[in-house]
Amino acid sequence: MRRLPSLTALRAFECAARHGHFGHAADELNVTDSAISHQVRLLEEQLGTTLFVRQGRHMRPTPQARRLLHSLQQAFELVGEACEAIANPSTQAVLRVAITAELAQKWLIGRLADFFAYHANVTLHIHDQAYESSVIDPDIDIAILYGAGPEDASDYFVRPLPLLRFFPVCSPGLFNSGRLAHPVDLARHCLLHDDQDGKTWTAWLTTHAGDIQPDRHLHFSHAGLALEAAARGQGIALGDDLTAAEDLAQGRLVRPFAESVTSLGQYALVCDRQRLEKPAVAQFIAWCTEQLTAP
Repeated sequence: MRRLPSLTALRAFECAARHGHFGHAADELNVTDSAISHQVRLLEEQLGTTLFVRQGRHMRPTPQARRLLHSLQQAFELVGEACEAIANPSTQAVLRVAITAELAQKWLIGRLADFFAYHANVTLHIHDQAYESSVIDPDIDIAILYGAGPEDASDYFVRPLPLLRFFPVCSPGLFNSGRLAHPVDLARHCLLHDDQDGKTWTAWLTTHAGDIQPDRHLHFSHAGLALEAAARGQGIALGDDLTAAEDLAQGRLVRPFAESVTSLGQYALVCDRQRLEKPAVAQFIAWCTEQLTAP
């Protein structure tokens, strides 16, 4: 385990750096000015660097001190939240989750009751995460990303989720019409896309239907809309193990063919490492991992 400097010294430093004044820090901690000065000198000796530069009556934190201050404040906040959760289990914790629209609409919303059954003290704020975007809003606690993830992954916890399988889905009425006996029959139908270049459908058709030219194409901004259009008989969409699961279970969609293709990309749970010990973050990651990897 990594050896930490004196916690008393760290607390005195955080207070002094926040106020920019040893006297004000002493008042807050109910100690003498000299006690604050002594603890700061002790910390400087342990770290081997200068943390404050005198500027008139104030003590200006050095760049190294400002970096340490930021980390300490986040750490103290996490410790405070953990202690509050233990002392007052009913206290509400706020968790901000960013997720792609299709995964929120077709997967997450239907499972929230299960999450709240175990974590009733968590208030969720669900935010839209652009598909295949690696940019995470700094206010977000956890993001469920599709694609490459953050460019600077060293500051982030990343848990890749299983690859998806894509397969055609349509309404029961269209399936029962008898016009979908073989993959080549897709040429007589409208294909519903959740991308603009049609690459996922192209991969499936090339693998399982050969060189066919469907009658029409209809493009949507995300899979949730394409699946809804399919359920309403507007054509045939490509579903996957996550976004189509609920509609398939409810009978709103059916799979006319068993054949599938594996996705090139995958979803991942991503969060800033400094938020990882936040109790609500740990709870959501554990729950989400179980849900997303369940057979």
